[in-house]
Amino acid sequence: MTLSLKYAALLLAAFVGGAAAYSGGAQPQPAAPPAVNRPLVFIDPAHGGTETGATLADNALEKNVTLALGNQLRTALTAAGFTVVSTRDGDLTEPLTTDQRAEVANRSHAIACVVLHATGTGSGVHVYTSTLQPLPAQAAGTEDFVPVLWDSAQVEFVGQSLRLSGDLTSALKKANLPTISGGATVRPLDNLMCPALAIEIAPLVVAGSNTTPVTSTSYQQRVATLIASALKDWRSHAEPPAAPSKKSPAGGQP
Repeated sequence: MTLSLKYAALLLAAFVGGAAAYSGGAQPQPAAPPAVNRPLVFIDPAHGGTETGATLADNALEKNVTLALGNQLRTALTAAGFTVVSTRDGDLTEPLTTDQRAEVANRSHAIACVVLHATGTGSGVHVYTSTLQPLPAQAAGTEDFVPVLWDSAQVEFVGQSLRLSGDLTSALKKANLPTISGGATVRPLDNLMCPALAIEIAPLVVAGSNTTPVTSTSYQQRVATLIASALKDWRSHAEPPAAPSKKSPAGGQP
């Protein structure tokens, strides 16, 4: 089953009026989220509409590459038995802001959230996690009141995100795809309340062979299939988030 922008729009409409009730423009967050939805993955093909992203080789626009990769990933995930919430399945006149994308993701309670980007530099697949430091073990799930800042919402999930990054990076390397991983300040990673990655596809550069561009359908399909396979394995052992029973959102967005 696939849920895309129409589903996202319904979710946003359900709480857009409530956002104004938070001081300083803070985004609404569920104080006690239900159990993680194991059959569901959230994907966010970055950019769209007038926000074109980078201009890649042969004048390809990043927004079109991320959309194509997102559609390939959605197909692969659906075949693997997942339900998919995607912020877009086509180009949009008015794309969602990064804060709106994060809001949709946080209300899906997905087992994984994947933000898709594309670049003309480097080779293979780049996997990034938030640069936030993991929450100390003794603080996770505390009964004390602790505000959840919008720009630190990922902090309780950083440990899981790092483990997911390791699983995906290993799978890509086993498939002989050049892969790098690390931390990056890519919006909306810091705002996501789920194990979250930013995955950036780069041209495939292999010594002695022609470079495969990011616009290659077969290359995108290969990457999407590997991501879906890694997420299927992840689903079987992913940890549920600690229940923030007495936490509530606070602070404002930049």
